Amino acid sequence: MTKSTPQRRKQQTRETNWLVIGGLIAVGVLVFAGLLWLALRPTDSTTVQTAAEFCAANPENCARIGQSDAPVTMVEVSDFGCVHCTDFHNNTAEDLKAQFVDSGTMQWVALPYALSTTTLPAAAAAMCAGEQDLYFEFADALFAIDDTATRISPAGYRQAAETVGADLDAFQNCLDDGRNIDLVNANRDVARNNRVSGTPTFFLNDETLSGAQPLDVFAQTINSLAAAQ
Repeated sequence: MTKSTPQRRKQQTRETNWLVIGGLIAVGVLVFAGLLWLALRPTDSTTVQTAAEFCAANPENCARIGQSDAPVTMVEVSDFGCVHCTDFHNNTAEDLKAQFVDSGTMQWVALPYALSTTTLPAAAAAMCAGEQDLYFEFADALFAIDDTATRISPAGYRQAAETVGADLDAFQNCLDDGRNIDLVNANRDVARNNRVSGTPTFFLNDETLSGAQPLDVFAQTINSLAAAQ
């Protein structure tokens, strides 16, 4: 029998170590590739609840105006501290409502939302007004306050509530108990799941518009969607 020399045993040990290392590297590469695929794979659209579906299933989380059977549904995601949201409400919202909501072409749904904890109370305040069926009137009145710091303060909420003729005692009680904070937080999760990263964002049926678009851009999209029904 031929005995292994110390040099041969060392060579065999090194070869074995490299095989083990190579195997571990291969396993690591496969695991990393699998995790990367899971992270980057397209999301199955059937597993994501759209903003419109969420509002239909959770009417207490949203506000709406217009006919429920309108061919176009627009879900608005806005923040009361957002400059572009302010531009939209002060320059476009009234004409958009008159042209498409009042005519029965579009139902307008608001998903009360806040980009941060700073503006979360403003969204909750708007929902308090919504309990008196004054959400949209309150939102317009709040956006009409020029000074942003005032707009997202208790003084601003009360000013807007007075402007739209809300029951101030009921409104204040709603603010004090903070019952709408959890609803706004739930809405933030829905917006995040629908890839909202900035405001305003508008979901019109299967189309998405971002930013304070002019009326003609909305009109082109709405007319196209309505004609396709």
